[in-house]
Amino acid sequence: MDKDKIEEIKNIIGPLRVYENELLSKHTYFKIGGPAKLFFEAKNTEDFILALQTAQKLKIPLVVLGSGANVLVSDKGFEGLVIKNRTDGVKLVGIKGSIGKKGIGIKNALVWAASGTLMNRIARFTIDQNLEGLEFLLSVPGTVGGGVKINSHYEVEKDEFIGNSLAFATLFDPKSGKTKKVDHDYFEFSYDSSIIQQTGEIVIDATFKVEASTSKEALWEKATSDVKRRNQEQPMGVACSGCIFRNISPDEAKRLDTPNLTTSTGYIIDKLGLKGKQIGGAKVSERHANYIVNTNTASAVDVINLINLIKDKAKKAYSLDLKEEIFKIGNF
Repeated sequence: MDKDKIEEIKNIIGPLRVYENELLSKHTYFKIGGPAKLFFEAKNTEDFILALQTAQKLKIPLVVLGSGANVLVSDKGFEGLVIKNRTDGVKLVGIKGSIGKKGIGIKNALVWAASGTLMNRIARFTIDQNLEGLEFLLSVPGTVGGGVKINSHYEVEKDEFIGNSLAFATLFDPKSGKTKKVDHDYFEFSYDSSIIQQTGEIVIDATFKVEASTSKEALWEKATSDVKRRNQEQPMGVACSGCIFRNISPDEAKRLDTPNLTTSTGYIIDKLGLKGKQIGGAKVSERHANYIVNTNTASAVDVINLINLIKDKAKKAYSLDLKEEIFKIGNF
């Protein structure tokens, strides 16, 4: 990137707000990644859109980081602008119900959230409002924007996906530099997938339709029970980036006759004898084999080499083509 473009983007966004050569390892769950050529924290929607439009206008390579979950940044960093999305906010924007002798009976509601809002926050907000549909996101890492992009979920067999509750959203189109409103169907949600993974569009905000619950206590009980189970099953207190691979398909589970037809890729990796396998500073978690942890010295190359080893062994042993769930940033 030439100096003129660097100065221009600094002048538009703010000379003291755009940093050069910011280490991205400080901004990801993996604690891995080289420097961003330019780095900017957007703390409100106006700043977020301005930064996006400026990068589009100046034809500067762009990446948006939320909380830094589900990503692996190259050791070489990113030769462009990284926007850390810290836009934050959640509120009720619509209520549907009826008025009776006992007052207003809420049937469902619309909840708006800025895309940089933590999914944990929107889960807590909806539970406190006695609204169900997003409670499974309690303690789930990541932001609303990233959650919509990947269609975040917990228990897939119970159809717990963030996309199920999405009513509509505002997107930024990096090709036109404009924003647009789209509805649920636009996203073509499926397991770990949405259309914006292909289009490159970026979530500015999202509005969810959630239903009234019969018991706030029951919502909290379910949500906290899910959190306890995740804490027991998943690695805690270590640098990692969520599940590395998508689960296998039900058809593949049938072909392999897995126990109870489980689609868990963690089970597959465990059966390959790879729990605890380490390359450099990257290690397959001994608690849950679909997690790779950074033992404090891991490089992105270490992680990629370990991923490739797992994929190669799964292909040879079970004829499986494992698909990665994490997104790569930078030059690999």
